[in-house]
Amino acid sequence: MNWIPSASQIVQLIIVGLVWYLYKSWIRPYRLLKKLGLKVPFPKPIFGNLLDCHPSIQHLGQLKNQEKYGRVYGSLFFSIPTILIGEPDLLKSVCVKDFSNFSDRYPLVDGIEPFDKTLLELKGTDWKRVRNILLPTFSASKLKAIMPFIDRAGDRLVATILKADEEGQSIDLWRTCGKFTMEVILATAFGIEFESKEQEKKLTNAARALFDTSPGPLQFLLIFAPPLFRVLEPKLGGQFMNSTHYLMKTCKQVIKERRRNMAEGIACRRDILQQMLEAGDSDKLNDQEVVSQALIFLAAGYETTANTLAFATHSLATNPEIQQRVFDEISDKLSENDSLDYDSVGDLPYLEMVIAETLRMYPPIFLANRSIKEDMEIDGLQVSKEAMIGIPVYAIHHNPKIWPEPEQFRPERFTSEEKSKRDPCTYLPFGNGPRNCIGMRLAMLEVKLAIVKILQKVELIVTKETDVPLQLKCGSTLSPANGVYVGFRKR
Repeated sequence: MNWIPSASQIVQLIIVGLVWYLYKSWIRPYRLLKKLGLKVPFPKPIFGNLLDCHPSIQHLGQLKNQEKYGRVYGSLFFSIPTILIGEPDLLKSVCVKDFSNFSDRYPLVDGIEPFDKTLLELKGTDWKRVRNILLPTFSASKLKAIMPFIDRAGDRLVATILKADEEGQSIDLWRTCGKFTMEVILATAFGIEFESKEQEKKLTNAARALFDTSPGPLQFLLIFAPPLFRVLEPKLGGQFMNSTHYLMKTCKQVIKERRRNMAEGIACRRDILQQMLEAGDSDKLNDQEVVSQALIFLAAGYETTANTLAFATHSLATNPEIQQRVFDEISDKLSENDSLDYDSVGDLPYLEMVIAETLRMYPPIFLANRSIKEDMEIDGLQVSKEAMIGIPVYAIHHNPKIWPEPEQFRPERFTSEEKSKRDPCTYLPFGNGPRNCIGMRLAMLEVKLAIVKILQKVELIVTKETDVPLQLKCGSTLSPANGVYVGFRKR
């Protein structure tokens, strides 16, 4: 005879299941962090400490927690126990010294194609193989080959600014910079140059949709139930999955054409996509791996580089004496009629200091993470393989004990002499150690070239629409809350 539970028994089972779920996802991870000897703000069910402050000001939450709990403390990211480390000596162990135990990023979007095969999500030997294949793609010689694509995109960026100035229009320089970085990445990593305004809009909107999953139920599904996220996200009005499929399809079409041309001996243009197709010897990337890397270059490089460029223009507009010094350096070394090349753009040390200080004050990746393979002790700190390492980059960059008067914009912090005084793990816009950002040199090249071209044509000035101080918001990256509006004075 089959047992059929009564209504009261069903209620009891639901209650037991709920209690077990709350214990496993709330109480147990909290107790784990406490057992490790960490100070931990008491979390809320389901969201943990994620909503201790508004999701859009997580960077300020880092500062508050650093002040309250110190440089090392515990927190729950949803139900994931997290050890936040802002102590440089400990970070050196995580990023470099004991890298083998912290070599992988925590798999927050595990199982979502094609992101499961990207350099960010790959682990162990798979990560090492793909990274070693890709590293030469970002060498100086390879970046010189794609310089013409960046140069043309820079010209169009300046043309947009000059047109706005002539027409007396106010433009959001953040969005304008986004079009520039999008054009560069699509031209180099996807092998596409915009053929029409319609195509530009479609591709740009698809790329932006990759950043629109803000903290909430959909992000919870993305992290803890990827199969369910894939099904429900489009039905709930999200664009992440549809945009991903569109971008994958676009990239696959270009790869198919490139493969055909290569087989027929037809020369292909020397962009990053082509370099990925040809990279490696017997151990090459397959087409799926190439698509995955193209997607992550887009996701990781589009908004972060656009943000950095927009932050830099705002910093120059609000610090006219620094802007004048950058302009003087450019004028001394480059004629306005000279074509810009990789070497000439790279030989601007004060401009590089300005960009470095921009990345200190406004790190686009304001929080990084690492997984833990085995329990261990690092300099007296116990870590558990059940937890995740969190690296509060924004708080580290604004720690007054490391950076006196951290809210002041001072490029001189990055002279050779000043840098030699600091631990490398106090400055982490691109990470540190073997798992640092592979596209760092490309991002810096884009920002440098764009600033040179802009300052050769216009002076950046503060207007009544300029946010002073600049208001920030957190999403997938740290970005301007109200855009970046500055004025232009034609030179």
